[in-house]
Amino acid sequence: MLKLTNIIASLLFWLLSITGATISSASEKLELVTWGSVLPNATIDTKRASLNVQVEIGDDVPLKTHITAHTPTGNMLQRTNLGYWVPWSGKLDDLMNTFSPKSSNAINFKIFKDDDLSEELFPIKIMVAYRTVTELKFGVFDLAGRRTP
Repeated sequence: MLKLTNIIASLLFWLLSITGATISSASEKLELVTWGSVLPNATIDTKRASLNVQVEIGDDVPLKTHITAHTPTGNMLQRTNLGYWVPWSGKLDDLMNTFSPKSSNAINFKIFKDDDLSEELFPIKIMVAYRTVTELKFGVFDLAGRRTP
């Protein structure tokens, strides 16, 4: 039984790395909170990294969305609305709006789209966040990389 479970897990991992991955789950509603959610970790193909994170927003009205990355080498980066990663000071007031698309009661954060991360060190700590009129809600997860031949 354990061997079958490992085979199924390997197949799912392989399918996610080819088609791109989305962190969301029908059985587990992903939400961001003011004290920080711990989101499921993800693994990507480092040569063609694609990753989206979809979170439920309930009745919140997000005004801005943010994506940051902390690398093992100590770099703090943020994603721009055009998909570029630029240095970030670490200050909340310096966060750029990524204009992540909203649909119904969810936000879809596009972290990577067919990016080559084969020269990066992993794991990378990713934060996704949104601002309402009164608060910042965020969640974090670790991103691991898998090199393919």
